[in-house]
Amino acid sequence: MAVLRPLLAALTALGVLTLTACSEGAGGAEGSAEPSDESAEAALPAPDLPRWEERAPIDTPRDDFASAVVGDEIWTFGGMTGARGTRLTTSEVYDTSANTWRYGPEVPEGLASFEGVAVGERIYLFGGLDEQAEPSDFAAVLDTSTGEWKDLPALPHARYAHDVDILDGKIYVMGGEADGDYVAAVDVFDPASGSWSRGKGMSHPRASLDMVPLDGKIYTIGGWDVSEPTDRVQVYDPEARTWTESEPLPEPMSRGGAAAVDGRIWVSLHEFSAVFDPERQQWSPANPMTVSRHGLGYVAVDGRIYGIGGCTESPLRDVSFVDVLDVSA
Repeated sequence: MAVLRPLLAALTALGVLTLTACSEGAGGAEGSAEPSDESAEAALPAPDLPRWEERAPIDTPRDDFASAVVGDEIWTFGGMTGARGTRLTTSEVYDTSANTWRYGPEVPEGLASFEGVAVGERIYLFGGLDEQAEPSDFAAVLDTSTGEWKDLPALPHARYAHDVDILDGKIYVMGGEADGDYVAAVDVFDPASGSWSRGKGMSHPRASLDMVPLDGKIYTIGGWDVSEPTDRVQVYDPEARTWTESEPLPEPMSRGGAAAVDGRIWVSLHEFSAVFDPERQQWSPANPMTVSRHGLGYVAVDGRIYGIGGCTESPLRDVSFVDVLDVSA
């Protein structure tokens, strides 16, 4: 992979790879977006499946931020906003029952392109791209009941554009970039002991991928592969420490969203949405998000998937838009 470093570094510098700062939204609510006529008028590819609906917007337009679920609340952290990709330290909390937002505790440092996961009332955040545009080994936990942060042992492999999720009580950090190369190492954190271990390294490392735990395994979906997004889907079995190939995405995807609901995996990016049935090993069309965007939060709560914020392509701007797909309906 070392031969890729000059190319990856150049692409990152040009804003082609992984992180592209959005310009400020113009007009209306700051950074907000209305559903486009094109999206509204387009024929739905899956008339028998649920449709996305608008919800209360997040206050600060942002993309490439971390998110986690505590109870029926979605916590969002950091990310970037504006044409210069300004790093944010704010957190915002969405009450899915009341459809309201409030601000939470500040993040200890400004980070973008990082992720986290909740264990009970505690939210664990790892890695990211810091304010100097360097990959970070950031590791901290927030006790949402007190609003207090605590430092954790540093992430063993600094990275950004990775993903984080939990399976059987262990937190997995996979994919991402650092020093102009993709990170193959799989770092595993045990919240009970507060210690790190190593999983089986990724057989095909990539950045800006999505992770979805399902049926005792972890699906790694899409991502950025050298010079373009990929349709690759791989499955990690932590017990067997093996990687296997799964059915590829219907089209390449990077900086999108993926979540498991009702035993299926749902994905979205811009106008593309699909749903995967693991038993049939089959992808099918799903209905597109109301506003086309990337770098968004894509979070499942109680049978619903929430799309939060992100960056539109045309015009290129961060948005505060939030929509929901009720899969349970």
